[in-house]
Amino acid sequence: MRVFQPDRYLLSKFVEKNATLLTGHLLDVGGQDGKRYRGNFAHVEKYTVLDPEQEYEPDIVAGAEDIPLEDASIDSILCTEVLMDVFELQKAISEMSRVLKPGGVLLATVSFMGPLCDEPYHYWRFTPYSLQKLLEPYFENIRIENRGGYRLQKAQNQIRYRINRLDLYKRPLLGRVFSALSFIRFKIALRGDWNDRSAANRGYAIGYNVIAKRKG
Repeated sequence: MRVFQPDRYLLSKFVEKNATLLTGHLLDVGGQDGKRYRGNFAHVEKYTVLDPEQEYEPDIVAGAEDIPLEDASIDSILCTEVLMDVFELQKAISEMSRVLKPGGVLLATVSFMGPLCDEPYHYWRFTPYSLQKLLEPYFENIRIENRGGYRLQKAQNQIRYRINRLDLYKRPLLGRVFSALSFIRFKIALRGDWNDRSAANRGYAIGYNVIAKRKG
């Protein structure tokens, strides 16, 4: 049983929308068991999952800061909600750049406003400006977009708070009812953010989505 969360939905839609940008041999960095997004990539030649946790049974047991692959051996990289859990952040970005072929595409997402998670391995939060600075030595055509605005960020945090506070994953009946109400809350917040194109609303986000191309 999964309780609906706006951010999970928005993440899935971002990956689904841009999946065709990733081709050839795809490396899912920090992808756990790889099941969450693998269905979007039936078109790639090979889908390899890298994760530091053996329990997920990834294809490669390793962290993003030390990828045991040859230089320029990967065509595309998917890296969702991982970088904030990597302490040696600059090294991880350098490593992804190293294994990616020139012209290869990086599809990444990071958190901005939200609760602590993955404790005690939750180290960083990112702004568009820090992402640009971190990526531009290795990547070009960098596109960074908000994931949600003020209303979606508020809805996500309130929903996540109640999931944790009420322990809803251990209370399936209440969880299902709450999930349905959360979806309605999400639709209202989504419409509100869509209609609000103000600079004030642009200052809020659940997180950021990134598309970048490895420099030649």
